[in-house]
Amino acid sequence: MWLTIPVHRRCETSRAVVKHSYRDGRPIAFTGGGSAGHVLPALAVARAVREASGSPLIFYGRAGSVEERLARDADMGFRAVPAAGLRRYFSMKSGLMPFVVIHGIVRAVVLLRHDSPRVVFSKGSFVSVPVVCAAWLLRIPIVIHESDHSMGLANRFAGRLAARVLLSHPDTQMPRSFRRRSRVVGEIVRPDLADGDAERFRDAHDIAADRPVVLVYGGGGGSGRINAAVRRGLDRLLEQATVVHVFGPGNIEQDLVGRRGYHQFDFIAAGMTDALRLADIVVARAGANTVAELAALGRHAILVPLPVSVSRGDQIVNARHFVERNGGVVLRDQDVGESLCSLIMIELRKGRERGRPTTVPDQAITPCQAVARMILEFGGDAHV
Repeated sequence: MWLTIPVHRRCETSRAVVKHSYRDGRPIAFTGGGSAGHVLPALAVARAVREASGSPLIFYGRAGSVEERLARDADMGFRAVPAAGLRRYFSMKSGLMPFVVIHGIVRAVVLLRHDSPRVVFSKGSFVSVPVVCAAWLLRIPIVIHESDHSMGLANRFAGRLAARVLLSHPDTQMPRSFRRRSRVVGEIVRPDLADGDAERFRDAHDIAADRPVVLVYGGGGGSGRINAAVRRGLDRLLEQATVVHVFGPGNIEQDLVGRRGYHQFDFIAAGMTDALRLADIVVARAGANTVAELAALGRHAILVPLPVSVSRGDQIVNARHFVERNGGVVLRDQDVGESLCSLIMIELRKGRERGRPTTVPDQAITPCQAVARMILEFGGDAHV
């Protein structure tokens, strides 16, 4: 149904249909979510927009979500918009999805008319769909960014309505009609990646300095399969290393709280760059944002991409490209239970022979500024 909507024709924002609610200028709008991997790059761009223009910023996403928490932590305005994603497995909730999306579009139209943003920047995912639809209906320019080598369903839809389609990779698979409006800007990583301080994280959490550190995290929502594998092999791991384990909200094992050498977290926000700097080995999923940050930091990684049974296979492609360029290991999701801890032990032994970079290349940070400039140009800031 969505894919029959005509391609976007760029036009100026209609000033007649909106009410200005910001005395110090019309804001810039951001949307996307569902996971930290979609939100953190959007917030990195928001920070660059704020530094370049001082414009008010608003994030549109679901109430009580990861995007709300992170946007508020970044001192952005937040507007709650209902959204629902297409499940890749059978669920009774799939039948409600169209009604939730329609409700979200109506709500987004009301909010966008009230806030009167100059431009909407979308980082993708199902969370962005109602906001992008509403922006198109109100003739607000839309700029989107795709991080993966294959364009996701939400961005395939949004790209038909967008004034500009920004890409991380020149080989991104997308509809041919997008090419005229597309630009390759590179992978977006948060600017504070360069400010990470390993010793700050070590001191804050009393982590021993004489042992290697294994950082395990499965994304903003955690990974039950990875978490369970680490718990089963924890005794062996703690014989050789300190383990920093990011479980995802609500998954901390209370019986293991306070165990020497084992540091559990629901989620790490501001200190994640410090944790990444400290880690000798990172065990993670292979979302586009994760692999971009690991590459920028030069970290050795064991990547466990989501299987095609629950994804479109984008993480498998991300993991393959990462290993080809940066080294590391890819472990299939179905092999995690038997192999993960043994593989960590092997990589720890190899790690004594590896050095690791201590600085982040400048080129890893510059895409944020490039994207910010394009957003402000479509928002009418010709001087930027």
